[in-house]
Amino acid sequence: MALKSKKVILFIAEGPTDEDTLSPILKNILKDQEIRFHIVHGDMTSNWSVSVDNVVKTVCEHIEIERKRYGFQKNDILKVIHLVDTDGVFIPDDRIIKSKGRDIRYYDDRVEASVPRRVLERNERKSQILCRLRQTGKVDTIPYRIYYFSRNLEHVFHNKTENLTTEEKVTFADEFADYYSSNPDSFLSFLSHSDFTVTGDYKETWEFIEQGLHSLERHSNFHLLFEQ
Repeated sequence: MALKSKKVILFIAEGPTDEDTLSPILKNILKDQEIRFHIVHGDMTSNWSVSVDNVVKTVCEHIEIERKRYGFQKNDILKVIHLVDTDGVFIPDDRIIKSKGRDIRYYDDRVEASVPRRVLERNERKSQILCRLRQTGKVDTIPYRIYYFSRNLEHVFHNKTENLTTEEKVTFADEFADYYSSNPDSFLSFLSHSDFTVTGDYKETWEFIEQGLHSLERHSNFHLLFEQ
């Protein structure tokens, strides 16, 4: 059934714990809009089938999936908000180090991987895709913005640098949502006045994360959504 009373803000996120963490809080803050999440179940910007040439089309396809799922029209969508992890994608090539372990490991000053070449190839593609998306103000006539968490949401919100299990992510998401959904002003203050908060406008915050090792460090520009 189409949504008539409220405009939809559609959030595109990588995993279900992103929705579990943010949806209860956002619904309390953005009460005048209908909040919907579309979970990609992976990193769209790292997917080998996605390129600079087709990424905007890919975003539109994901919007269509959710639009048909909930039964709303394109003109019901107020804006699309895309949330991404930076994964150290903009760091210099010499900061990607060969390791003996099988998993990719992220540190504040380097990435360790068993096959560094694959990380280099991913970074080249993903960085180009992110640059394309952050310069995209609309997708299929719908206002669009992309915000980052580096290296990922748990890194920003909980200062966790290790690889977390699914159970640990769920626990962090539930505890965070339980607290801040009843304290929305505290959440906005947390976003805007923390060590991870990147100052500047939308363009400036993206230019910041693209420099040096910043995409490995603990940074986010998500607060800009609420300053609008």
